[in-house]
Parts: sequence; structure tokens; C-alpha cells
Amino acid sequence: MDDRQAEREGVRLDFLVPGVSKCGTTTLCYLLGEHPEVFIPEIKEPNYFVSEDLAEQRPFYEELFAPAVPGQLLGEGSQLYSAVEFEKLASARLREHNREMKLIFSVRNPLKRIESSYREHHHRGPNYAINAPFGIDAAMTELPALLEDSRYWRRLQNYRRHFRDDQILVIFLEDLQRDPQQVLRQCYEFLGVDSRFVNTVADSTQLNSGEEKLYDTRLLRYLRTHPRTGFKIARLPIPTQDRLFRRLGLRRPFTRPIRWSAEARARVIHTLKADVAEFLAFCGRPADFWTEFA
Repeated sequence: MDDRQAEREGVRLDFLVPGVSKCGTTTLCYLLGEHPEVFIPEIKEPNYFVSEDLAEQRPFYEELFAPAVPGQLLGEGSQLYSAVEFEKLASARLREHNREMKLIFSVRNPLKRIESSYREHHHRGPNYAINAPFGIDAAMTELPALLEDSRYWRRLQNYRRHFRDDQILVIFLEDLQRDPQQVLRQCYEFLGVDSRFVNTVADSTQLNSGEEKLYDTRLLRYLRTHPRTGFKIARLPIPTQDRLFRRLGLRRPFTRPIRWSAEARARVIHTLKADVAEFLAFCGRPADFWTEFA
């Protein structure tokens, strides 16, 4: 580990993948970590830079990077760093940590991001005793972060206040899915590692996909919230709940497209349109890259 990485905190990151959530960051981090000159911890989303007490969490965080070998670039990916609730805190702490750090943001069509986040709220709701709304129209009202986290241009501004534009790379999930090798070469060149490296699993790797997400039926939602049954269900480990209730048909995979009302979809497009236009222009993409927002 070189002197820069050994300063003050012991571990000093060279790059970060701060999100955006539900835009392929899990897959991207996994693929980047396959490069021999790059080290990303196996643990998903350490979220260190939004911890309440950095000093308390530092030993655990540094231990994540213990397996790195000298000369490897150190990085990690945590989607909370670009979430509306934490972006200001995270961006300021990251600049203090390493003002020359490089940042890779992954984005996708905002409508698709919202749909993916909606599925995630249903899938992970039982972990936090959260009942995600049935229907995406209701979710857009009750879960404002679905929309706010999709304002990519606004989310990026906190990082642009702390880091130069040449320290920021934006990739598009659509590109990663279509030509992963080309996107990875772009990332390698940005990070300054050997861009000739070919990731042999890139073309067949897609992690954390929407087909893996589950939702409660209305009957299971009723049982979770009923005083006589809710506490009994809550005692079961989440993996056990998933296996049991999926077998009983009470917890099901998202096999059908998300259904929007025409009004809700049009409202989201209208709300995000200006943000999308500025963001695409910054990234050098045509205004009709995401046709719904053209």
C-alpha cells in the first residue's frame, strides 16, 4: 500500500461508485473488482461515509481492504452516497477523505429506475417493517425519494461542488447491458488501469435483477399487520419468510410489467424533463437518448 493510502485513516480510497441506486451499481462494482489492478471489498455497500460515527466504524471499514495487494486501486460502491438524504454529507466527507478521488456514477432511464426502486421497496420492506404501497401511482405520492433520487442532474451538483468534472465519469446502464466490454474499457481508462484487460464474465453477469424481487400479496400484508399474527411472522428470519411464503403463494416475484396510470406517468415525465435535459447535455448525450423525455 503506497504512502497516499496509508495517510491518517490508514486506508485512502482512489475511487468510488456512489450510485445512483437501482442503476446497475452492484453489477458494475463486481465487474470492476475483477480487474487485477483494482480492489473492491466483497461486502456490498459499506456505507461508511454516511456513518454517524466515522471513528467508531473506521477499524471495521479498514479491515474490508486488508486483502488488497500493493499497487491495487482501492474503491467501493455505496448507493446511499448519492441518495437525496445523504448526498451532502457523503460528498463533503469524501472530499475531506481524498480530494483527488475519482467518481463513477451509473444511471438509467429515470422511469426504469423508479420502477426498479418500487420493486426494491416491496422486496426489502419486511426487513424494516415497511409496507410499500400497492401500485406505483400511490408509491409516487407516499415515497417521494422515488422521484427525488431520479433527478440525476440535481444529485450530481453536490459532487460537482467538491470535485472537478474530470474526476467524474457517468456511465449508462443501457450501454453496460448492450456492450459491457466497451463500458469497462471506458472505466479502466478513467481509473488509469490497463484497459486491455478483458473481463470474461462481463457479457453474462447481471446482479440484483428485478426478476429476483418479491412482493407480498394483500393477504400476507394483512397477516403481517394483524395483532394476532404479525408478531409471529416477525419472529421468523427474512430468508425463512421468503421461502415459506413464496411456497404458499403469499410472496410472489414481479413477473409482470409495472402498470402506470397515464396521468402519473405523464406527471413524472413533466417533473423530470428539465433535469434530464441538463443531465444529458452534461454527459454529451442526445436530447432523445431517453425518448420519453425528449
